Amino acid sequence: MASRRDQLNAYTFAKRRMLASFTHSASGGSEESAPRPLRGILPGMITGVVVMAVFGAWGMFKPTAPKDWDRPYEKVIVADKSTTRYVVLKTGGKTQLHPVLNMASAKLLLKDGKGDVITVDEKILDTQIQHGVTVGIPYAPDRLPDAGEAAAEKRWVVCERAGEGGAVQKAAFVFAAREMKRVEGSQRLSGGQLLYVQGPDDARYVVDATGTGYRIDAVEKKEPELSAMLRAVVGSDREPQRVSREWLETLHKGDPLAFPEIDGPPGRPADAPGQLDQEANRVGMVLTARDGDRDRYYVVLPGRVAPVSDFVANLLLADSALVSVGQDGNALEVSPGALQPGEPFAADQKWPTADPSAVNDPSGAGKARDTVCNVLMGVDRDSGRTTLRTWAGDTFPAVLATGSTSAYVTPGSGQVYQQFQGSATDVGPVFLVTDTGLRYVLQSNGDRTGEDSEIGRSKEDREKQQQAEQEAQKLLGYADVAPTPVPAPWSAYLPTGPRLSTADARQPQGS
Repeated sequence: MASRRDQLNAYTFAKRRMLASFTHSASGGSEESAPRPLRGILPGMITGVVVMAVFGAWGMFKPTAPKDWDRPYEKVIVADKSTTRYVVLKTGGKTQLHPVLNMASAKLLLKDGKGDVITVDEKILDTQIQHGVTVGIPYAPDRLPDAGEAAAEKRWVVCERAGEGGAVQKAAFVFAAREMKRVEGSQRLSGGQLLYVQGPDDARYVVDATGTGYRIDAVEKKEPELSAMLRAVVGSDREPQRVSREWLETLHKGDPLAFPEIDGPPGRPADAPGQLDQEANRVGMVLTARDGDRDRYYVVLPGRVAPVSDFVANLLLADSALVSVGQDGNALEVSPGALQPGEPFAADQKWPTADPSAVNDPSGAGKARDTVCNVLMGVDRDSGRTTLRTWAGDTFPAVLATGSTSAYVTPGSGQVYQQFQGSATDVGPVFLVTDTGLRYVLQSNGDRTGEDSEIGRSKEDREKQQQAEQEAQKLLGYADVAPTPVPAPWSAYLPTGPRLSTADARQPQGS
């Protein structure tokens, strides 16, 4: 009979055999040795990884779109392959996807503060939303300066140079800070340097470094007097450069040049105070004496000696009416101690003051400075007074793009500005100029052209129009930008683009 030990061994053996059968022991192996756990787990792990990879790949290649991409009036949508731009709008209660011509039009159609640009898979755009017609403003800008750039200071420059066949080539430039140096340096006029130009009516002018123009050939001048004036100011062998009426309108207006009239017969004793000798103390004599670190000029008049500017001294020395004084075009040098100067002579004339020297040359030969430019340095917002400088070079200060509209704006730049006339710098249409070289009207501020009739328009209609125009500036991101005042003659140099408004942006385009 089996002992208790034999019974325990038999029980243990049977138990191990049963466990081995449940865990699928290898055939031919010992029934007592169970397989290692990894042999059963590893195939399952591999299968799980493969399944996860398949679903991951499906997720990667499945078309996706950002959340709420199709919410109306919020996003500028760019198709991932064609890069076509779209906006989602509601028309008659239906949400539709509309191709839009340019970025400016897109922003004008969205809500204020919206306009984030997102990229969406083209398959989603083609299948998950109804398509509408193409909308937008033809030739509106596709790239807009940010608000900071649109408010920043710019340097406006209007230039003209001799073209073929006597024509005048015009160009306007709006330089951002990084390009303002283009109209600085030695080519900017200084001191007594002058531009010698001729308008479309054949009137001749000189323009000084402050952007002030002075007409030379007044109608009443006789030919001998005119020739003497030209010799004194620009030289008798220099030809004037043709400029347009529009360029002349950007200048400050000085007094027409004329030989100043003196009292008393030239050459007679003047009895002026001081210690002048008999030769010097005669009416009409032009004197020079040291004054500090420079030579100063004076003219002897009956009973007094009057200081004159270098420019007036040149006129007096070239005046045919003073030939009898016998100076031969040269001032008489005297001791400063011999003078007792009184009130200046011809100080009320708005003329240049320094010794004149014309610098431009319309011949175009070699490095001739045949390009003349007027530079707007700033505008006083209270008075509308402009600060100007002039520049002359052998070419335009920046290269115009081939086929351009004769306007250049620093790439990536632009400005929101108010066109004004007179002294009211806060009255007039508001424009946006971009690096397309075009100006786009944002607000008319009540300014009307002959085509805009007031018949049938109420005060409420005008107020609604003005609110809509202000809304356009806001939608484009310029709500906090105070427009920079720019005089109308300068603004007119820029070609005009289309009006930027929400109403215009809604217009369907194409067939």
